[in-house]
Amino acid sequence: MIELPATELRHLLAGAERDLTDFYQLAADWIAQHLPDQAIRVTAAVADALDLPQPNAAAWKSAKHPPHSGA
Repeated sequence: MIELPATELRHLLAGAERDLTDFYQLAADWIAQHLPDQAIRVTAAVADALDLPQPNAAAWKSAKHPPHSGA
């Protein structure tokens, strides 16, 4: 059994949450670059797998993919 003070556990959990959030942000950037047509669905699936809040699709899309002209 590992004994750990509650304050240390909170500190470790906060660090793990930051690491997951940082990973998610990197993954979202990679997804936007490499899977632009599926980016919203794949990014939402990654958020779900990491138990993070789902991104707002409209805000995410406008932030990651500024409007462009042409096809």
